[in-house]
Amino acid sequence: MPVFTVNYVYGPDTDTRMEHRPAHRAWQAELHEAGTILASGPLDNDPVPGGLLILKAADKAEIARHLAADPYASIGVIDETIVREWTPVFGPLSAD
Repeated sequence: MPVFTVNYVYGPDTDTRMEHRPAHRAWQAELHEAGTILASGPLDNDPVPGGLLILKAADKAEIARHLAADPYASIGVIDETIVREWTPVFGPLSAD
């Protein structure tokens, strides 16, 4: 199954994002338990705050459906979402 990276660029409303972070993390935990999210976590604030998710899915359409269910998506704290298919060559996520 293909692997995708999702790069979130967060907007300036940190208070709203932090208020909803427990729901965002619960959404991630559900996808991780299902084997969809392989890894995730925040990126530093240089140059802007963001997050990185690594997911397995059949295609970008499936990724889009998952991302639409992220609580952050419905409250408007994500300024940009970049989804790219990724081919891990080395490491635990590689196909070997």
